[in-house]
Amino acid sequence: MVKILYSVNGDGLGHTTRSIPIIKALSKKYNVKVIVGSKRSYEFMNKYIKNVTPFEGLRFVYDKNSVKLYKTIGRNAKTLFSRSSNFKAVYSIIKKFRPDVIVTDCDYLTINVSNLFNIPLICVCNIHAMTELKYDVPRKYKQSYYTMNILNKIFTNNIDYHVITTFFYPPVKHKYTFLYPPVLRKQILDMHPTRKNYYLVYQTSGTSPVSTNKRVINVLKSVKAQFVVYGFERDGIDKNITFRKTNNDQFFKDFKDCRAVIANGGYSLISEAVSLHKPVLSIPIKGTFEQTLNAMQIKNLGYGDMCEVLTKSKLEHFIKHNEKYYNNLKNYKKEDNSRIILKVEELIKEVTK
Repeated sequence: MVKILYSVNGDGLGHTTRSIPIIKALSKKYNVKVIVGSKRSYEFMNKYIKNVTPFEGLRFVYDKNSVKLYKTIGRNAKTLFSRSSNFKAVYSIIKKFRPDVIVTDCDYLTINVSNLFNIPLICVCNIHAMTELKYDVPRKYKQSYYTMNILNKIFTNNIDYHVITTFFYPPVKHKYTFLYPPVLRKQILDMHPTRKNYYLVYQTSGTSPVSTNKRVINVLKSVKAQFVVYGFERDGIDKNITFRKTNNDQFFKDFKDCRAVIANGGYSLISEAVSLHKPVLSIPIKGTFEQTLNAMQIKNLGYGDMCEVLTKSKLEHFIKHNEKYYNNLKNYKKEDNSRIILKVEELIKEVTK
């Protein structure tokens, strides 16, 4: 039986939730060992997948909500070249398990360690849309574009195949890159959305200073609309805002019934919103080009709008044009995960024959 090491990037939970349905499908046919790059991702993954091993992966370095190129290179190069305990942990796992192929959701440490073993590598992620697709970049985003592309080129080299999960489809740069629709959680696949009279606001914990959070709340209060807000870790009602603590069951219910979504540029929530025909107002984290690219595509496709700073006029404009965005989304077809899983299996056969 073919042995697969499946490694998952530990930044946030998007990589983890996306990997679970693929891992479950592969485990029916192959001997799959799973490793995840953070304690938080491990605790989540361990609820759904057996025999998961945690480690600490490489990380981007942020300062004032922007990715810092030289600090990121310095920190991660030290991990790689000093053969740190994290490096040794992944090295030991690969050496002991001896996989025939490695499949990764863009875990930078595994990608680099695997190069020492000359093992075929398949990357299933959305991150490499930045580097593997052809698209125009506005001048004001060029610096963050080059920063993120340099980092990805440095830390994700020697990948045999890219399977990119995406809601937009520009031309690919190379013949070893393949595009597939978003990998969706079971809750999203089973969901039958409705459109009630409120907007879902998702503020990722820790990404914004207190002053920014206060300003966002003041903008929401200034607009004649109802909002359900996650990310402030409190329950309660303040004028036209209903605050909710993290609760997956309640979140899925609010997501299902909301009129539209207001969030940063993170791929997972945006791709799920598009799949459910929920217009998106995206406010990407400054300097994080992966989020900027997602937000740009939402605007370009007519699925919503983007802004660098949330203002009353921008929010009112989004609400005013919500029906137009919704009508554009009607042409988007939600798919299950079968096609991308078949492609991954096809590539596994290709590299192990």
